[in-house]
Amino acid sequence: MRFSASELEIGRPLWIALSDLYLDTVPEWGRIAGYCARSPFSIAELQRILVDEVHPVVHANLWSVDGVYEDWLVASIVARRRRPLFRLPWPEDCRYPWRELKPLIIALRRHPERES
Repeated sequence: MRFSASELEIGRPLWIALSDLYLDTVPEWGRIAGYCARSPFSIAELQRILVDEVHPVVHANLWSVDGVYEDWLVASIVARRRRPLFRLPWPEDCRYPWRELKPLIIALRRHPERES
């Protein structure tokens, strides 16, 4: 399956924002949550995008000090477009970003005026 032009337009900023969770810096939670909250995706779909699209491409960054290049990230996700045959369980330290991010997204969707 290929991404349509509209899927790429919506996905690109979201993928880039979510990839920041894999850098060796403190994530800008509010900024990342803002991208997620403004997206048309449900909470379950956002988690699936993180787990099935972004995580498989950038998980190695958790053990590296290299940053993610935006064009490389998008090209890698587009090239990998497929449903996983199976999903490996996330190690506990990899699950923490979603536990931090999910309540922020929900709060911003309830009160969009709080977005900075």
